Amino acid sequence: MILITGATGLVGGHLIWHLLQENEQVTALKRANSDVESIKMIFQCYGSNPEEYFQKIIWREGDVENFSSLLSAMEGVDYVYHCAAIVDLGKSSQRLMNVNAGGTKNVVQAALQRKVKKLCFVSSIAALPAGNKLDVIDELTPFGENETISLYGESKQMGEKAVNEGIAQGLDAVIVNPGVIIGYSKNRTGSGELFKRVKSGMPFYTNGITGYVNVQDVAEAMILLMKSSVRNDRFILVGENKCHKDILQKIAAGYGKFRPFIGMRKSLIYIAWVLEILGKLFLTCPF
Repeated sequence: MILITGATGLVGGHLIWHLLQENEQVTALKRANSDVESIKMIFQCYGSNPEEYFQKIIWREGDVENFSSLLSAMEGVDYVYHCAAIVDLGKSSQRLMNVNAGGTKNVVQAALQRKVKKLCFVSSIAALPAGNKLDVIDELTPFGENETISLYGESKQMGEKAVNEGIAQGLDAVIVNPGVIIGYSKNRTGSGELFKRVKSGMPFYTNGITGYVNVQDVAEAMILLMKSSVRNDRFILVGENKCHKDILQKIAAGYGKFRPFIGMRKSLIYIAWVLEILGKLFLTCPF
């Protein structure tokens, strides 16, 4: 049996669809106030019979901040995909750490107690060093002296630390570091916020570049890693490195909106609401 945390989010929802296509038995963790209907909307993007597949999901109530609820949810579970996270930068720093770092530690410890066979943790490229300008970053790139990362990146980095501590205690696990994930989701967080801003007529863009990846590619890569003999390693998941300007203008063209035409320096991004996700979340390098 498979358990997915963050099931109603962007990655979790698409991951469930792909697992169900392979006739896997999927258990999804949800909070008491979770909007499970958002998964149906994701399923509709893939074609017919969204209700049929939705009914195949086994729901268990719990929260990554509640260790005992995780122990209950993992009863009889063999594989765990830990997708739950806070991406919304409007949340407090303590909230980010509690969920992204503390929640991951709880998931890891529950997996160890339940003797889960393998865990996949969704981290982020935000947890990696930024590098210098257009340097190519890989999984082994070290952090530079006095290099800083975003608060979100730090929270994901702490989550990776919790997974590695679990590995040292005998847990088999893989970590994936996706770039900016593009895909349909009802929730307007992460890349969904970018689409919302551009659709509203946002005229600004930032002179930066980062890695982007399709959510379907992320889901498929995670499944391949979990079914493989690969363990105790991490992998960057990026489809292509693109300029933010190009991405934003393509989104605008898709909506039939005016393309963003006002360039902004990186220093302005931190105080501008227009590119909060790209500026604060990924701290990407300007040309």
